[in-house]
Amino acid sequence: MRHLYGSSGPSRAEQTYEYSPPEAFLNASWYQGPASRTSKYDMWSVGVVMLELILGSPNVFQISALTQSLLDQHIGGWKEELKELAYRLRSFMELCILIPGSSSKHHRVTNDGGVSPASWKCSEEFFSNQIQTKDPLGLGFPDVWALRLVRQLLRWDPEDRLSIDDALQHPYFHPPPIR
Repeated sequence: MRHLYGSSGPSRAEQTYEYSPPEAFLNASWYQGPASRTSKYDMWSVGVVMLELILGSPNVFQISALTQSLLDQHIGGWKEELKELAYRLRSFMELCILIPGSSSKHHRVTNDGGVSPASWKCSEEFFSNQIQTKDPLGLGFPDVWALRLVRQLLRWDPEDRLSIDDALQHPYFHPPPIR
């Protein structure tokens, strides 16, 4: 990356914000990590592209006008860049892309004793319903393997995201035989 962008790394203008993972817009030095970290950036982008194909829209991380209005009541005086970040983080929450180890304040306790920063259950079913609701055709994911692949590509922590090799071995690309 240094040979492309120099020691300061890519600027925000040199990145495509819609495809940027959390570490890219929250950490200015993300690109200085090992090559495995920068390839995990690309895997996030693959997850975004998959959602775009499923939804038929580039507006994967768009929140509703109502949600934006409610947020604006709390962040009215913020700079526009910070507002955009708040909207993005909210959209992540709505898709169950959650910050690992986040504070339990205002969080819901899950059935297994864990804590979720969302007031809803971040299950496969919930995620599937969210995508189906956003899909203008109302179809959502073609199968559970597509859903699981996207969820594994859109993990908050790059270390938890699928690698290129793991993604290519995912059951979505090698579905088990139908009995």
